[in-house]
Amino acid sequence: MKAAVLRGPYALTVEEVPCPKVQPGFVLVKIRATAICGTDVGIYKGKVAVPRLPVIQGHESTGEIAEIGPGVTDLKVGDRVVLNSVIFCRHCAACYTGRVNLCPNGGLMGREVDGTFAEQVAVPDYNCIKIPDTLSYEDGTSLIALATVFHSHDRIDLIPGQSVAVIGQGAAGLLQTRLSVIRGAEPVFAVSRSRWKLDIAESYGARVIDAGTADPVAALNEATGGLGVDLAVESVGTGATLRQAMEMVRPGGTVLFFGIGPSSLDDFNGYAMYYKELKIIGSRGMAPVDFLRGIRMVESGRIDLHTLITHRFDLDHVKDALDLVDQRPGDALRVVVTV
Repeated sequence: MKAAVLRGPYALTVEEVPCPKVQPGFVLVKIRATAICGTDVGIYKGKVAVPRLPVIQGHESTGEIAEIGPGVTDLKVGDRVVLNSVIFCRHCAACYTGRVNLCPNGGLMGREVDGTFAEQVAVPDYNCIKIPDTLSYEDGTSLIALATVFHSHDRIDLIPGQSVAVIGQGAAGLLQTRLSVIRGAEPVFAVSRSRWKLDIAESYGARVIDAGTADPVAALNEATGGLGVDLAVESVGTGATLRQAMEMVRPGGTVLFFGIGPSSLDDFNGYAMYYKELKIIGSRGMAPVDFLRGIRMVESGRIDLHTLITHRFDLDHVKDALDLVDQRPGDALRVVVTV
């Protein structure tokens, strides 16, 4: 089968590799679509460490069950599925309590184990979540991002009528904005330097702040009469934007550090955390139940995943897709590689 194999930073080639064998409890999935996220780009560039090379990249995927291994009873050949890209053992303390995203023995497809920039992949049956026929394979790849947003909202107490600011309007940031509106937050401020992304956020029901033309903290403070918001969602993953979130939130408020931040935060304002008595909450990955929540929300028509896809590539041009997201991140939302 064809797969995109990474052998070093930027050294990605599409080549013929053996088709994975199906072990007991596993299924073989014919990949239909895989979206690119920031973690993929970090691995591609060598900024995100991988335990071994070469590795087949990719993890935000949908596909069709092609073969079932011994012991699999809840899936059948032909089922349409989205893949939970989080690998977990099911036997540790974190897994026993349902926090599989924190499994110390786990990892991520396309990093700890081979991923989905390939024609086929073998995965445990419990990593497959069935998707309805009304949801396309391409749109279904965004269920992974939506699941992480649902999971992060389990970490906070968002009450209808509270105010929210979402810093960063990439695909996940836009989903943060939309889910906050759906959950009854009022007002919801969307902050971005990209005007076209702000237009999408506005169509989702948000008030927009163009960080390219105004100081976002000053604009937010003016919009709230100097009070600040109850919740600030940092969806970029930098020290500078975390500091903005801390400055935007009211005394006693909450900052959701949703973006994957660096190991060192030079712009962290420890005094503000003390003086304003802030809560800063992290969020990592998702749990299987978060996919079901996302599917229900999409089926209800309250969230449209199709508008998030801006670029499409085939498997032979996956390197071009990664280069696009790496070199021109402001031009893209969801870049999907189809097989």
